Amino acid sequence: NYIVVDIASRKKIGILDESFVLSNAYEGSTFILHGRPWKVVKIEEDSLLVSPINEIGRVPSWVGEDIPVPFEIAQEVGALRREIVEGKDNLKYPCSRGDFDSIVRYIKGVKDFAIPSDKTITIDVHDKVVVINACFGTKVNETLGRILSSLLTYKVGESVRMGSDPYRIILEFSRQISVSDIEEVLLSIEPEGIETLLKMTLKNSTFLKWYLIHTARKFGAISEDFSYSNIGTKRLFELFDYTMIMEETLNKAIWEKMDIENTKRVLKEIREGKIKIVKQGLSPFSTSFDINRGLMLPERPESVIIDAIERRLEEKEVFLVCLNCMNTWRTRVGRAELRPKCPRCSAFRIAIARSEDLTALNEKKADRKRMKNLSTTASLVLSYGKFALLTLAGRGIGAKTAARILRNYRFYELKTSEEKRKRLLKDIWRAELQYAQTRGFWEK
Repeated sequence: NYIVVDIASRKKIGILDESFVLSNAYEGSTFILHGRPWKVVKIEEDSLLVSPINEIGRVPSWVGEDIPVPFEIAQEVGALRREIVEGKDNLKYPCSRGDFDSIVRYIKGVKDFAIPSDKTITIDVHDKVVVINACFGTKVNETLGRILSSLLTYKVGESVRMGSDPYRIILEFSRQISVSDIEEVLLSIEPEGIETLLKMTLKNSTFLKWYLIHTARKFGAISEDFSYSNIGTKRLFELFDYTMIMEETLNKAIWEKMDIENTKRVLKEIREGKIKIVKQGLSPFSTSFDINRGLMLPERPESVIIDAIERRLEEKEVFLVCLNCMNTWRTRVGRAELRPKCPRCSAFRIAIARSEDLTALNEKKADRKRMKNLSTTASLVLSYGKFALLTLAGRGIGAKTAARILRNYRFYELKTSEEKRKRLLKDIWRAELQYAQTRGFWEK
């Protein structure tokens, strides 16, 4: 399992399992957790550092290991919809008349849109999102979705995000796309070639990564404690391509997640006109998908994020040293005075120090570089007071970075302007994000 940590508040917000992280998480990817959208900043050995997104949330691309809905059941749901539209709403299921009537009212209440059924699929388009309503079940829709997203990626030259459930396939593009392109690609798929096509396309997907690592572990090709973060997806696939391990991985993924035979059947019936395609805007059947939760999710107010950062920084304990009398003490940033001074000699030359700095000072082993760094932080505290402590309390922010951030401000502005203080906190947050993304480089 991976612990998910909010980089703004440094609080744990949840746990993701390895299969999701390997298949879906990469630096810059987004997902929804606890009803909010998050962006992956850094993947570490046992945790994900994430940042709240101050924009409309994107589609969560994983919903856990739900029990798959078989093709036959999804087709029966589609047939029921069609019969209701045709007026054949006779009760033949073990439910009350009132419950059945509510289903009838819902179906008949959908105006100006085609109803997806066992004989009709709809391609609903809204901005950069395409929802294909198809009553084909979990595995067929997963199979179709993977093939479509891969072929459309080649066609438009950009990555296409894909998600599916038993009754829908969601495709998300980085720009608007013609609905005719979707139909053209769908009709171009050769039913007899989909297994070969799947094996080719899955090799280029992060979806297969977890399966590959899991299989390689079983074969003894990699150790149990192998960390995938040390090797990129492309390199990992290259290592095992054209091996028994890759063949077993593909077979396992297709067996567990796909349905080749029923997908062939569906594609043939689409080509023969037995299943018709209707193109339309976003219908109620599309907006009931989880995509709606992503598209319509309200923004997390920026003020909430900034307040969380401020609370965390003010709660941080720091070591201070007076460069005048060498007195040292520890305090929380929030308790410091606007103009910090030494409690012993009242001097204002106050530096922020790390524990190793204090050890070196006590043992009189502080070298020139260490003293220069302490002197720089003391100059910042002298010029910016408590706001310098706030900045230096940021994770990964040293004297040089703090100086670069603070040079855009004046102490009086920060003291009197709420807007300026919020801007400073945003700059601190950006620096923390930058550090989180490059920490591996600095540690090496």
